[in-house]
Amino acid sequence: MSGFDRAVLIEINAKVDLLAYVSQYVTLKKQGREYVGLCPFHAERTPSFSVNAEKGVWHCYGCDAGGDLFKFVQRHENADFPTAVRMLAARAGISLEETPGAARRRSEREAIYEANSAAQNFFVASLRRNNSAQAYLKKRGIDDTTARAFGIGYAPDAWDELGKALAKSSIEPPVAHAAGLVRQRERGDGYYDFFRNRLMLPIYNLTGEVMAFGGRALDDEQPKYLNTPSTSAYAKGKHVYALNVARRAASSDGALIVVEGYLDAIALHQAGFANAVASLGTAFTPEQARELRRVAGNLYLCFDGDTAGQAATARSIDMLVEEGLAVRVVTLPAGTDPDEVVLGGGREAFQALLDSSTPWVDFKIEITCSRIEARFANKGEIAREALAVIAHVRDPIERDQYVKAMARRLDIDEGALRRAKYSPTASATITGARRDTDAPIVRAAHTSHPEPPSIERDLLQIVLSRPAFLSAVAARVTADDLEDDRFREVFAQLLAHRDEVERGLNPVSVLSENEESGEFARLALSAPSMSVEEDERRLARVLERFDRRRAERRLSSVDAEMNVLLTEGRAVPSALRDEYNALAVRLFGLDAVGRG
Repeated sequence: MSGFDRAVLIEINAKVDLLAYVSQYVTLKKQGREYVGLCPFHAERTPSFSVNAEKGVWHCYGCDAGGDLFKFVQRHENADFPTAVRMLAARAGISLEETPGAARRRSEREAIYEANSAAQNFFVASLRRNNSAQAYLKKRGIDDTTARAFGIGYAPDAWDELGKALAKSSIEPPVAHAAGLVRQRERGDGYYDFFRNRLMLPIYNLTGEVMAFGGRALDDEQPKYLNTPSTSAYAKGKHVYALNVARRAASSDGALIVVEGYLDAIALHQAGFANAVASLGTAFTPEQARELRRVAGNLYLCFDGDTAGQAATARSIDMLVEEGLAVRVVTLPAGTDPDEVVLGGGREAFQALLDSSTPWVDFKIEITCSRIEARFANKGEIAREALAVIAHVRDPIERDQYVKAMARRLDIDEGALRRAKYSPTASATITGARRDTDAPIVRAAHTSHPEPPSIERDLLQIVLSRPAFLSAVAARVTADDLEDDRFREVFAQLLAHRDEVERGLNPVSVLSENEESGEFARLALSAPSMSVEEDERRLARVLERFDRRRAERRLSSVDAEMNVLLTEGRAVPSALRDEYNALAVRLFGLDAVGRG
């Protein structure tokens, strides 16, 4: 749990009331034993957000988000777990205690933040002294107020000016090197500045520290963008530019506008689109997709309209849709960027593009058809590849409408299209997931996880809603007794933190860093309302079912072992025969005795 002393987490749970905290942001009304309201994480008109103060969990039945106090702070502030803990500890007046390893990593990050802060001050001051950089900003339509708001600066065309400025701020060269601000010379001692003659754009984390920089060339120098390499404070492929300022507007609008370049995002903010972010690279990673999904479930994807841009858009769509985001594609006029659109036509011009955006399926089908038609492919091949795209539409009604539209477009019989099979190659290129190549388009989408056996679901539900029962459960059930992979992993986590749970740590808090914590929050909330005595009887029945299943497994194993011996003409040891008979009597009664 990210290196914090467990006692601190327990104390935070005891001092910060979940219901009171959530009520700051959500208007809640009592409904039975729970409190309900409009979900703060997606747009809705009918309340589907529920809080159970007694169990210390919340869940939205609309977007399936859920968890404990820490998870709510993570989602609402778009923060990682350690940041959420620090925010809650500060609120409760609790002094944090971290493991030595976590404290060392935090110290390294804070040293980098300090170096980056000093570097940003230097870059901002340098911008004020450089006419070329100021002229470049003016040409891109970025005014002084916006430049200050985003902390834009300039790295001089020199080899050691930044290094000297950092030294004056007491930033040691090894720290500057760890931050990616300077490089070590290949020959001899010393360092040289990594960024030179570039517009400098700081990349902030969600708590306001500068994690890294993007350096934009002022001329045709390559690369066009030079970014901070991965450091202890910044991991490439895990962050989204301007999300720290866009998340509030995105939470309100329920959508984010995603563009390629830093300056595109900044120009959109200046034009009034406060929910704009940049991808920090064209093709998205799963980590970036999850960062976006935590803020808003709907995206407007706005990449360049050239061939490379379309290819990047197609790749990004695959990742974003797989992570559960609803995507629309914004088509830019040929040869233009978003900042050029607002510079030439103002807010209205870009808003018109948003209004005419295309659902991701339409975009993918168009790209698919255009690409195949260019190879003079036949209608069958086009249809199969397009069906592989349509298969990823989750809503069956919407999926059906796309089949109808595709039949009209290809001028083929709708029934024949529905009987067509997926193209295995095309399906694999969508998400890399394995597909049933014989499945027709009318087949329902395969769920991400099979429904686990009810006995295991019941056991976890009891433990999550009655953590005091965990010791009794641990005495009778091990993680290996669970067959479902996810439930086995979760139960193992709970057993590993059994002492902390017994001292008062919410069991849902143990799962805060689990990607599927929302499902387990829902499981805890959906537990039937029973007295302690009724829950004890329910647990006894569940434990008895586990005992029986364990006995059935052992009986099957003994039976197989005896079969091998009998087939080989060898005698069955009396101990093995006795064990078989005892198990058979227990499971099936006296009539089962006599094997061997």
